[in-house]
Amino acid sequence: MAKQTYLKVTLTLMALYAGVMGALMMLFHDAANFVFQYDIIDPMVTRYWGGVLLALSIFYLFIATDPVKYRLFLWVGVFDLGMAMILTIINISLKNLNWWQGMIGVVINPIFIVILLYGLAKPPEGEVLFVAGEDKKANPQHELPPHIVGQHPLDRK
Repeated sequence: MAKQTYLKVTLTLMALYAGVMGALMMLFHDAANFVFQYDIIDPMVTRYWGGVLLALSIFYLFIATDPVKYRLFLWVGVFDLGMAMILTIINISLKNLNWWQGMIGVVINPIFIVILLYGLAKPPEGEVLFVAGEDKKANPQHELPPHIVGQHPLDRK
């Protein structure tokens, strides 16, 4: 995963998405009704879910700082998006949502899931500082010159 920018962008977008949803659910119930097109039955439960979404957005931003280092935690995003997609499909089938209302959960969530699974499936790659010798590409068999690793004869005292 030498180029991890696609994971950083995806996780940042997921954090933005969860943060906006959480803020709307916690603070602006009328706006949440309009944006997500569902009726808030219990405002207290909606506020708690908004808090959970805000915490999840902070978690996604934390993972976005270094997706390679925290790649095990990408599974949290996969499970979160998968559960949201399944619950959206269940709500559509129970006629709590129509297809237009559930479009975000059915279209955007699988796209994020595929990107995260691609990032998990791709093996991490190390960074090459420089290539020794006349080769144009780095090999794992390349060894660092002695003066770099501290084995140069002049380094011994």
